[in-house]
Amino acid sequence: MTEEASADRFAQIVEWAYSTLPEEIRNLPDFPGIQVADEPPSDVLARIRKERNWSREKELLGLYSGLHRNQPQHFYSRMAPDLIFVFRGPILRCSRGNLPAEVKQVVWHEVAHWLGHNEAEVKELGLSRAFDDIAHDPPETQTPAAVSREGLPDAIAPDAETSQHLRCIKCYSSDVTCREVDKPPSYLGANPFDPTVLHAKRCQCNSCGHEWDDEDGY
Repeated sequence: MTEEASADRFAQIVEWAYSTLPEEIRNLPDFPGIQVADEPPSDVLARIRKERNWSREKELLGLYSGLHRNQPQHFYSRMAPDLIFVFRGPILRCSRGNLPAEVKQVVWHEVAHWLGHNEAEVKELGLSRAFDDIAHDPPETQTPAAVSREGLPDAIAPDAETSQHLRCIKCYSSDVTCREVDKPPSYLGANPFDPTVLHAKRCQCNSCGHEWDDEDGY
């Protein structure tokens, strides 16, 4: 196995690809996790091939699993956290020698889907290029050709309110509601007859039901 094909080396390339995203995107509090998997689940691959009328030879390089960021969040209950999957095996099998640029293409492609772009819009952004085309790019290109670093941030404006949503500290769902509550002082030696109260934020996850106060980690 070559160095570029090793699991550790591939994970480093994915981390680098994430770092090339515009800072405005990377700093969003609800940015989904990025997970490397060797292969896509067989049932997911079969479903996508059927839905998109793919041939059995076509590979699934990456996948965004979750709600699109421009969807109304309060109408849905999440069963799992939003995740971007990068599939190592298919990417290596399809690679044409410019692996960093190819992985970067996959990461940016799935981030665009998370932001709410459909396949046609992702293609217009220049994020659906074939690996044969990417192979001719300079090895250390910093952005996919035909897309600027400003291309993706424009997509966050319609849903700016969502960027303020917290994540559940138990299941990582962003379907969270908070309310202001009054709490008596809880520090050691506090006078139980002291009328002073503290204002706190009480949060509840609408997916798993977990509740916590904002000082527990947010």
